Amino acid sequence: MSKSIAFEKIEKTEEFQDLKRRKYRFIFTVPVLFLIYYLLFIVMSAYAKPLMSSIVFGNFTFGYLFGISYYVVIWALAFIYVFKAKSYDRQVDDIIAKYGPKEEQEKGA
Repeated sequence: MSKSIAFEKIEKTEEFQDLKRRKYRFIFTVPVLFLIYYLLFIVMSAYAKPLMSSIVFGNFTFGYLFGISYYVVIWALAFIYVFKAKSYDRQVDDIIAKYGPKEEQEKGA
């Protein structure tokens, strides 16, 4: 009785393929959205100078606050990624439990 996991078999399952699609969609969408957010600052600095230089409160302009917002966005993305990664890990564990060594042991018995 082998306790190895048949990863080739798991890779061909519809559940794993669906998980992989959803994970890649998330992994590639988030950086693209952040890149757009990042480039928006550059475009606004060049073409929306009145807005970027408008005083929001005290000596803080909209441009400063927009720049500081990157830190908030990056931390938020990090927390979202950790949350999503945990859900993907749970799904991987479920798939391995379903198609893993237990199934092979039952066939051998």
